[in-house]
Amino acid sequence: MSRIGPPIEALIFDLFGVIIAFDNDIVPARLAKHCTDPDDALRRLDGLMARREIITGEVTLQQVHRQLVDAHGLTLAYPRFEAAWLEPYSWPMPGMADFVKALSENHRLVLLSNVDHYYWQVVRAMQPELEFFTELLVSCDHGFAKPESEAFLRASQAAGADPAQCLFVDDTRTNIEAAQALDFQTHRFLDTPGLHRILQGATARSF
Repeated sequence: MSRIGPPIEALIFDLFGVIIAFDNDIVPARLAKHCTDPDDALRRLDGLMARREIITGEVTLQQVHRQLVDAHGLTLAYPRFEAAWLEPYSWPMPGMADFVKALSENHRLVLLSNVDHYYWQVVRAMQPELEFFTELLVSCDHGFAKPESEAFLRASQAAGADPAQCLFVDDTRTNIEAAQALDFQTHRFLDTPGLHRILQGATARSF
């Protein structure tokens, strides 16, 4: 699901599923086994890490803990809950760290990610390649999240290029479609070699 057109001035990358691999089911599974009805909790906690109020910082981790205690009978005290939340559920995407470093030598790179404030600190410590990005735009710092238009427009502003001159790379169809509606060039990420091929075929400077 790619749309490549005019010369590309900047690259805007998603984090989870592009720069790093992840499994959003890991944390709900860690928590559900400490709830009154583990099976029901696991079902209801699906997508917990991506809930808008969490990734935009509208609620604190302490408030999330209290909600889970009240709603699901979570028995973990806050310190153990926090540890379960922060234990990594992501790992490097094969080939992307070196690729990002190489791209940064000639192109502006912007990260556009939906992530909560707490796990974002874990990612920053684990992924040194993030230093090669011109700007890191994360939902927890700015209060907006993909697929909201504001997220994409802020990213193009940070890149210093019009949307039509930016290539947005994400693994989620909904985000790709939202970016295309704003005239971004797009590529739905499946793997690093696929991204290589798209960039090699693009009519872009130095690719």
